[in-house]
Amino acid sequence: MSTEQVEETDVTQQATTPTATTTTQRVKNPRHVAAGRMVAERTRLAREQQKKAAEAYLAENKAKAATAAPEPAPTSEGWEKKK
Repeated sequence: MSTEQVEETDVTQQATTPTATTTTQRVKNPRHVAAGRMVAERTRLAREQQKKAAEAYLAENKAKAATAAPEPAPTSEGWEKKK
């Protein structure tokens, strides 16, 4: 036996150096941020407008259904006459 020490390598260690993590924040492009806000506002307004239109449509149909008399159900008498 020799008195030399055998170096053991840790095979579980990452082979490449890990990327350096910096504490500085990424600088955002103000034009892109403004554009994103405009799109979000436009989407919100369109959604509100669509909701109002849907409520008006449902109210109109509900009022129409309340005032209109229901149609009588078809009977089998008319079917036998056509035969």
